[in-house]
Amino acid sequence: MKRWIGTGSILIWRLPMFKIGEFSRLGQVSTRMLRHYDKLGLLVPSHTDEWTNYRYYTLDQLSQLHRIIALKELGFSLQDIADLLEKEEGLSVAEMRGMLLLKQREVRQEISEANWRLQQIEARLVRLAEEGRPSPYEIVVKSVPATAVASVRTIVPSIHEMNFYCEKLTQQVYAGLTKLGVRPLQPEIILYHAEEYQETDVEVEAALPVHPKYLRQSMTAGEVCFRQLPEHQTAASLIYEGDLQEMIPAVLTLLGWVAASQHVPVGPLRELHLSGNVHAAGMAASDLVTELQVPIGPVTKED
Repeated sequence: MKRWIGTGSILIWRLPMFKIGEFSRLGQVSTRMLRHYDKLGLLVPSHTDEWTNYRYYTLDQLSQLHRIIALKELGFSLQDIADLLEKEEGLSVAEMRGMLLLKQREVRQEISEANWRLQQIEARLVRLAEEGRPSPYEIVVKSVPATAVASVRTIVPSIHEMNFYCEKLTQQVYAGLTKLGVRPLQPEIILYHAEEYQETDVEVEAALPVHPKYLRQSMTAGEVCFRQLPEHQTAASLIYEGDLQEMIPAVLTLLGWVAASQHVPVGPLRELHLSGNVHAAGMAASDLVTELQVPIGPVTKED
């Protein structure tokens, strides 16, 4: 409604003014949110009655309200919106474009993470349908840092001989480091260099983490070599407890999960012995804790 306001003997024509409820209906925003915007200084009423504390808004404030709503729908926080509105007149096109590009990247990252969660849910539904019961293993995705190691490789003729060869290779690395006076770190790592699960002629590497300084030195001890395992931003990880000779179902579960999640391995399967030297005297098979890791990437058209 239009209002005349008297100031002494002068009458001043003002724009139509609306109570907070009326303005709320015009802008399709709750009165609670309008009070919140007022408190933050985003949209202060044009007039507040000093006797009744009624808030009044003018019609030209509707465009400001729409600007706040539009920026909020783009994903900007109320603090970001307050900063934008405060310096809107002094904000260059380049600055505004930069802010929008940053928000674009954030939204794309959120979409990527949501799609990843959706794939995990769909993969779990597939496993439930196929197995009829929940999997005994939980699989998480994590980043794997680059690691300096001393290692040795060989070809294992049959998967049934894997435990024997892994023990032999690991002890070979320990012996080589002792000869060089290098203190090994933990955990022990077994790497399976195969593009897919196979039961014969598997190339296997036994490795022990070492201080990165040894990568810069020319050191040899028989077949033991020093190298750096690469970093991976995404790797599927599964924790297995128990005898290593009974670990194949866990390996197949991990690889099946990767496929169901629409990803592929992009590096060798890693077996990390979290409970220490698994071949040490007195180490019971039931006490072993092993982490299985496989670096992964999304399926591409070529795959």
